[in-house]
Amino acid sequence: MNKKSGLITAHPAVIAVWAALMAVASLLPAFPVIGTGVTFNVANCLTPLAGIFFGPWVGAIVAGVGGFLGQMLAPHTVLFGPLQFTIAMLGAMGAGFAMQRKWLFPLALILLFGGAWYLLPGGRAAWATPLLYFLGVAFIVIGWFISRKEDPLLSTNRSRLALGLLCCSGAGIVVTQAMGNLWAMIFFQLPPAIWYTVLAIAPIERLLFALGAMIIGTPLMIGLPKIGIPVGPMIYQTEDESGPEPVARPE
Repeated sequence: MNKKSGLITAHPAVIAVWAALMAVASLLPAFPVIGTGVTFNVANCLTPLAGIFFGPWVGAIVAGVGGFLGQMLAPHTVLFGPLQFTIAMLGAMGAGFAMQRKWLFPLALILLFGGAWYLLPGGRAAWATPLLYFLGVAFIVIGWFISRKEDPLLSTNRSRLALGLLCCSGAGIVVTQAMGNLWAMIFFQLPPAIWYTVLAIAPIERLLFALGAMIIGTPLMIGLPKIGIPVGPMIYQTEDESGPEPVARPE
């Protein structure tokens, strides 16, 4: 199903498989979360791809289901309690809107969480932390620039496609960082020294997650339409009355 106005934008089996992959990927550690004793996991690379592949709303549901199952499979990664999966939902949604070239949505989320940071006494003490979010703003500006005339995710140029995926993924990943940082300050009241250590490391982590999403997502964006599974902007191409046909990306 890929009606432009509908909610369901991909086959339910494909959606279920991606949610399952996210859940399993939560077992694969990536980076430690400084000052907390838990770790980021490889699912952080798959979260924005849920929004990019399936759209912001379905992608958010996929990320939520995958994140919730991942919490049960890998409780050592749970930092914010049973509602932690909502962070992944919002990140997938941000990446999904970026996929639609609605760049203002992830930008608004980053600015919202960055502004809310300064409402907390601990946030004002660690005032420089939101400087991390300029990485997300950079992804958004670059993504907006390269998508003004042509959708990079529909481009036959693979370098352009990869750059578009990097920008969409990076935007969603920084949304999760901004929301996660806010929750961490509320839950743990970490001292400024911890946050300033994070300030030096987090941009590298987030860039690596975005690069991981690009590396995983690029061959899938090329290959899946060739076997009749539209993803990304292709999901909004309306079907004719004779039924769906495989959508192949030109070589």
